Amino acid sequence: MRYDSTPRHITSEVAKHPLSDRLSLTRYLRDSTALGALFLLSSALSIAIIKLGVLDRGDVAYIFLLCVLCLVVYLAYDYLRHGPLRRELLSTRGQLEDSLRVHSPVTGEEEALTTLLWWSHELYTNRLQENKHALERHLEYAQLWVHQMKSPVSVIDLLIQQAPAGVDPEWLGSLAEEKDRLSEGLEMLLHAARIDKFETDLRPRTVDLVQLARDCVRERMGAFVRSGITPRVRSDADRVEVQTDPKWMRFVLGQLLSNAIKYSRLKQASGLHVDLEITSEDGRTLLTVRDEGVGIPPEDLPRIFEPFFTGENGRRTNESTGMGLYLVRQVLDNLGHTLEVSSEPGRGTAFKIAFESHSIISLREMRI
Repeated sequence: MRYDSTPRHITSEVAKHPLSDRLSLTRYLRDSTALGALFLLSSALSIAIIKLGVLDRGDVAYIFLLCVLCLVVYLAYDYLRHGPLRRELLSTRGQLEDSLRVHSPVTGEEEALTTLLWWSHELYTNRLQENKHALERHLEYAQLWVHQMKSPVSVIDLLIQQAPAGVDPEWLGSLAEEKDRLSEGLEMLLHAARIDKFETDLRPRTVDLVQLARDCVRERMGAFVRSGITPRVRSDADRVEVQTDPKWMRFVLGQLLSNAIKYSRLKQASGLHVDLEITSEDGRTLLTVRDEGVGIPPEDLPRIFEPFFTGENGRRTNESTGMGLYLVRQVLDNLGHTLEVSSEPGRGTAFKIAFESHSIISLREMRI
């Protein structure tokens, strides 16, 4: 069954005044009344002059001037007749819906055109709303599914921690690694579903950046240990406060740390480190996540924040989705924090997040 998304008030309006009536011969003749009157007037004046006597050059010129005068009068009348429509269109410039609600059409063609434009706009808006509601339902289902999947992931984690002593540690490590990969994928899906309604899930506050960095490292300590990589948190002070949303920043740091671990492992070297450095510079607080991994090829660097872009390194591992850094950029842009990246192939990559004073104002405005 085909669903008719045409608004009822438009259907009834077209039924009352069909376009065929507005484009009929009768309507055309009615719209051309002024032009017909001009022709009749010119003809009458010409006949009257002819009846007065023999024509000479002066009389012909006089008739011509009379015709020109009638034409000027008609053009002035037609210009004034379209004046309300012209003023209405100019007054609604830049406002799509108002410009389509034209109340001063003059001819049948103008009425038909404005009706068709408004009808098309209503159809487009109605179907756009349908697609929006369908997308919202899809995102709600995705979030519900993620929350339902978190329970079995937590059970798997508990079973790993309570595994009997005789279980092969290497097997447990592989299971834990796959569990972490599944958990990170669920978190990415959840945040991707929420990113379009960022302002509804925003709780800005004063956050200790040093403690936040340590918490994020602690959450991924198992992955660091299994990969043989040593994390280090360095700061100019024991406590550094910034204005941000801790939940979204935890997601950002989690993605950056996961990438640091993943691409450091590709180097297949021992004694590697991942550093989280917190410094101050020009009134800004900087958080740098630096690894000693394979680095990013120069040709891939300009595109790493594009959705679904994996690049040369991403194709070397089955774990890359191309969405992690895209979401990181989106989140930081919404938070008002800037992100810079530098990389040297074979030596590592550094992501630098800057917490600036104007981002605090943006957060407060979004919260209000």
